[in-house]
Formats: sequence, structure tokens, C-alpha cells
Amino acid sequence: MNNEQLIERARRVTAAEVYDIGTRFPSVFTTADGSWMTDVEGKRLLDVTAASGALLLGNRHPAVVEAITRYIAEHGTVFASTLSLPRIELAERLAERYPACEKAVFTKSGSEATTTAIRLARAASGRDLVITSGYHGWHDWHLGFLNLGFDAGTRVACFGYNETALERMLDALADRVACVIVTPEPAWFDAEYYRRLSALCARHGVLFVIDEVITSLRYGPRGLNGTGNVPADLITMSKGLANGHSLAAILGKREVIDAYDAAGIAGTYTREVPPMAAALATLDVLADGTVHAGAEKRGQALMDGMREILAAAGIPAFIGGPPLMFDVVVPSEALSWELYRAAYDHGAYFEDSGTQMITLSYTDADVDHALTAFERGVADVAARTDIEPGELPGSRKAEFAAEAFGGALTDTPEVLARVDDTITRIIEHQDR
Repeated sequence: MNNEQLIERARRVTAAEVYDIGTRFPSVFTTADGSWMTDVEGKRLLDVTAASGALLLGNRHPAVVEAITRYIAEHGTVFASTLSLPRIELAERLAERYPACEKAVFTKSGSEATTTAIRLARAASGRDLVITSGYHGWHDWHLGFLNLGFDAGTRVACFGYNETALERMLDALADRVACVIVTPEPAWFDAEYYRRLSALCARHGVLFVIDEVITSLRYGPRGLNGTGNVPADLITMSKGLANGHSLAAILGKREVIDAYDAAGIAGTYTREVPPMAAALATLDVLADGTVHAGAEKRGQALMDGMREILAAAGIPAFIGGPPLMFDVVVPSEALSWELYRAAYDHGAYFEDSGTQMITLSYTDADVDHALTAFERGVADVAARTDIEPGELPGSRKAEFAAEAFGGALTDTPEVLARVDDTITRIIEHQDR
């Protein structure tokens, strides 16, 4: 069967129309090696998404394959006890790697990790209000992350990455706040911004949580907490930790992690051992820093090349962020889709939303291939599309920030009025 036939078959029995089909390019993959994928029709495509960030070293990395298969063959998969030697060793390695980590506990996904983090914060602090910015997964507690405001049902308030908003909220509400949890958007805010948020929380006696599900191994080798020197009471991590295998971790201060029982956290598959063996192998590969440093140079070359290609074609663009997870913003979401769909036809599978990620398996030749596919795709689209050249308008950047991560980047009268309204609603709700 070809791709189209298999997609129709999937549509009948399993696929979601938007998540699985409408926002993906039309390939059903059968194999992958490194960052190269082959679909059912034999088409080879270079992955420029790192499987939505799940892969760090690339598919079928020998060290990870050997570690996970050896563990299953020689030891097993899951035991009656929740403790295992790989779990203990992995927690120790993470404590050495991240300044925030005195203890670590594990789950299976990033969404579970952030949900665990707020449960821990609520149990440890004895408070229930959570203040947040950014995407933390698909669980019910934060479905309103794109809107600056308050959800009384989940007791979660969003501040839209606006420092004034957070300062006002903490001034008025700190004694009710269990934690502030923020997902880094490093293309938009530097490490100093997050250090200011951390210090603001510390002054108010509020736990500060960094959702490093993506950034923990892509914002430098140790994330915002380690590489960026941003203090935190808890951090979450997942993508890339076990190089594609299902594993997430919550790292933090002992007194917060020790609220695990009081928070009522549990899970049968948190004890699954092979992904922990995979994570230990991944950390071994990263140990001397050379692999990560080489990938950052290639990621920077990809960023620079894409910027030059768009400029030469007269397409306004903003490209920013660290080399292993950078944003590309063009004049419209529709144009972004067209560009990456055209690049797919030339052999590269980019992330259509604009955030590109490479694996550490990339070679210089892979970067050249990605840029060639992108350049050809851009040429195809530019030939049939009327695009006004010049600088990307600030309004488009603000639109992207609002749509992608709920950013309310400026202190407009409307934003400040929403902040005051949010504070009033929280006080009224909690004082009933």
C-alpha cells in the first residue's frame, strides 16, 4: 500500500483528522536511522524535527540500542518493586548534572511530569493557586494556557510571560500561590529574564518551577537550570532524556520532592527499567561535551543558512533561539506551511509550526541536504506567491507569540487591565 492508502486506512481506525493528518506531511514511515526516515513508498526524508524533540542522539544510536536490549535480555523489563538499580543511578547522575536536583522522581511523559510538579508544589506548600506561562502538555489543568487570565475550575492563572503581570499577581496573591511554572521560550526571552522571574518568586517565598521538558538537553547541554544558571525549586525534563523511549523526570529540592506521598502520586509504569537504561546510555554519550558541541555548530549553520535563503528570496523572517531548538517566523502561518510542505517534496521533513530541532547525529552533509531542500522549497513557493519584502512586522511577531505560547509581550492598557481583572477574579473566587 502507498502513503495515501495507508493514511485513509488509518483515518478509518485510529487517526485524528487534525493531529495525525492535517498537521503532518503525507508519509507513513517504516524505518529510521540517525535522522533519516524512510516511508512505505521508499522515500527517504531528513528529519528536522527530532521527532518533535523526542530524539536527541538520533534513531538506533548504537549505545542506546545496546543498553536497552542488553537490559531486557539480561535483567528484565519491570519488577514488583518500584525501585531498581538504573533508577537510583539515573537519579544520582541527574543530581550531578542539574543544580536544582537534590532528588528525582520519574514518569512516562512531559505532560505527566508537569502535572506531577504542580501536585508536588501544592502538597509541599499547602497552597493551591498555580501561576503559569507556556505550554505544559495536554492535561486538563492548563488547557487555557494561551489566555492571560484565571481558570477557577483548575485554580490556574496565566500571566502570558509578562513580567509586570507576574509581579502584580505575586504582590497581591503570594500567600495563596503554590508555584509559578514557566516553559522557556529561548527565542524570545534570554536566561536573564528567567533569572529575574526566579528571583521574584524567591522574594515572595513562592516555589519556582521550570518546565524544561524540551530545553533540559537543548538549551546548552544542561538547560536553563544548568547552562543558563537559572535557580529553580523544581524542573521537569523528558524529551531526549531516553533518546526516544518514554521517560520523564521531575528534579528538585528534597523538601518538595518528599511531598510525593502527600500529593498522592503513583503509577505502575514509572518503574519500567529499560528506558532508564537508555537514559544512562544517553548521558554517557553526552559526558565529555564534544557530541553536543558539534551538534550546536551544525544547528547554528542550519539557522544561518535558512536565514540567508529566506532573505535572498525576499521573504521577511525572524529566526532565533539556541541552535538545537530555534524558531522561524514568516509573514503568516499559511506561508510557513507552504514552505515546509514544499521542502518535504525535496526530501526534508521540517516542523510546520516553525520550531526546528536537529539530533546530535547530524553531519555536515545532513545540514547541506536540509538547506538544499529548504532552498528549493522556498524557490517553488516564491515563484507562485506574491510576498512583500522587507522586515518582519512587529505585529506578526506578537501574533506568533500569542498563538504559539500565549505571550502578552508588552504592557499595553488592555494587558494591564486583564491582569487587574485576573487578580480580582482570583480573590473573589478564593474568598467565597
